[in-house]
Amino acid sequence: MFRIELDKCFEIPQLQIELIGHYSIDGNSKYRGDLSQLKYYVPPLDFNNVNYDLNENIASTKYKPNSYVKLDDVCKWILNNFTRVERLMSTEKDRWLNVDFVCRRGAFTTILSSPYVQYDCDWIICASKYRGTIYLCKFYTDAQERNHGNSMDKRGEAWGFKFEQYMVADHPSHQPDTSKPVNASEAFHCVFQANYGDHSLLYEAEIDGIVSQDYITDTLVGKQFEIIELKTIGFRQIEQLSAKFTPKKISDMWNQNSLAGVRRSIFGLREGKSSIVKSIQECSTDDLLNLSFAHFNVNHCKAFCKLFLDNVKKIVTKDHNECMYKFYRDTRNKNTIYYSEEAPDNDKYIFLKPQFIHEADKYK
Repeated sequence: MFRIELDKCFEIPQLQIELIGHYSIDGNSKYRGDLSQLKYYVPPLDFNNVNYDLNENIASTKYKPNSYVKLDDVCKWILNNFTRVERLMSTEKDRWLNVDFVCRRGAFTTILSSPYVQYDCDWIICASKYRGTIYLCKFYTDAQERNHGNSMDKRGEAWGFKFEQYMVADHPSHQPDTSKPVNASEAFHCVFQANYGDHSLLYEAEIDGIVSQDYITDTLVGKQFEIIELKTIGFRQIEQLSAKFTPKKISDMWNQNSLAGVRRSIFGLREGKSSIVKSIQECSTDDLLNLSFAHFNVNHCKAFCKLFLDNVKKIVTKDHNECMYKFYRDTRNKNTIYYSEEAPDNDKYIFLKPQFIHEADKYK
């Protein structure tokens, strides 16, 4: 185990991100290296006068599989776009990628938000090292596995995707089409390369939609557009987004937005537990910090993440075929991270598939 002491982080790193690619996931959860699932933000004419029923066609919703999403699509993108991330003129003969870590945005957000975890937010992140790069994958804890997919989660998931249907279209000049049932498997992802102090990362981020007057058919890389985040939230009074959120909720939203360069979130406001969105309100990512009911310091997030990655680099020294590393956060001991070495073929946690290793070994 190791302890993370935030006051021992004397330099707070700045996150510098660059969009380097994208891909789509179709309705059958299949990877497609194209823009087929890219959506465009089409706001209503009057933000204060909408009537979006999030229960429309809810019985026909196609949900995502319950199993935790690993790194298969990210690894597929790497294999298909190796020249964008290969390490050139490396002094490390076995190093093949120009990044220290590969992960999903969700794992990165979990690490960043750790200083503001609640009592039920333990986490597990496993690490495997392949040719000099550490791959990180988040897994459910036993409690999360038991609770995942309960009726409230399912309803919230369906409502969130239905709200997106009301707000985005497949072309910037088209109107949103809400007649179709939601297929939660459909998704569009951007791939980012980031520098975080002396750490470099590659990660994906699922994107709700973009703002662009142009219909983009080839690539987002190098184009002018804005990524937006869509959320639906229930309030007793929906006139304005004035409710105060927990620091954990703000931490999750702020970190998630920052990792994808999102400058504003668009909220669909419901009355209490109602399924009807009555108004829309935009909120800049910076202004999210003012919505926490208790003190929130983003530098605590950055410091925790730096110290965690520092320790992971020191600990993860054996290759993927020797062992896998399991890092575990228990919120009863908030500043302590436990870790263990697991068998490389542990069925519960293995996430670097043999097929990926076989294909990647061809790039010498």
